[in-house]
Amino acid sequence: MKAQRRIFHAKPGKAAGVVQKMKDFQPILDEHGGPKARIYTDHYSGHSDTVVWEFDVEGLSKLEEMEWAVAQDAEYQKAYENWYEGLIPLINGATVELWNREE
Repeated sequence: MKAQRRIFHAKPGKAAGVVQKMKDFQPILDEHGGPKARIYTDHYSGHSDTVVWEFDVEGLSKLEEMEWAVAQDAEYQKAYENWYEGLIPLINGATVELWNREE
């Protein structure tokens, strides 16, 4: 099992907006067969205004298949671009991590 984690560094005071954007993205994922994601926010620790968006996939091949499929889907691409355009003003950047999930 693999876990992909995207750590968004929100602009000061914009973490709630980033959380909402992550929630808005889930129906887009659902419509295109994507995984259910989890959202985390910092609790007065480390880098503030941090939002983590994380989901699990069975393996790297499943992740690659999913990424390839949505890259071929014009409807998904349009939805993603519209969604992403609204995210950009809320963040300073993001980090992506890929983890082995031990069960």
